[in-house]
Amino acid sequence: MKSLHSSGMQRMFSYSLPVLLAGVMAGCATTSDVEALQKQVDEFKATAISASSVAQEAKAAASEASNTANAALSTSNQAKAVSSEASAAANRAEKTAGEASNTANNALSVSDQARAASSEALTDSQRATQAATEAKVKAYEASTKASSASFTAESLKSRQDAKAMPESGTEAAGLPKGVAPVKP
Repeated sequence: MKSLHSSGMQRMFSYSLPVLLAGVMAGCATTSDVEALQKQVDEFKATAISASSVAQEAKAAASEASNTANAALSTSNQAKAVSSEASAAANRAEKTAGEASNTANNALSVSDQARAASSEALTDSQRATQAATEAKVKAYEASTKASSASFTAESLKSRQDAKAMPESGTEAAGLPKGVAPVKP
């Protein structure tokens, strides 16, 4: 930008200065007119140099702004990529949390079923213990009754055996039943 601007200004001065000087000389210009003209030319040159310097500063600022914009764009793209990754990770975490929740609910259901089965088993065990206790009592009662019956049977047998054996000789003779033996 500087080269176009400053070369255009230089060309303008290089063409206009000789024409201006020729016009001034031909028109009987005085020294003060030439000095005034030279002063104006110097002011134009200073303005052109100042404008060129401002243009160079603007060009440098524009280049710096462009670099800053490119860096910001790159950072934005990186942030977008990180955001996409974070979103994907959040989605995976949400899915995993849902699966964990389902697994926990299934485990709770199985635990409740196991608790119910355990409760039923405990009730059955208590009933079996009670039935076993009742069976023991009945077995003891039956054993006692059997022992008593055995004692009674032995006692009856002993009595029958005693009745069946004659006590004296007359009894051995075998008198019919109902006949009383006579005593001599």
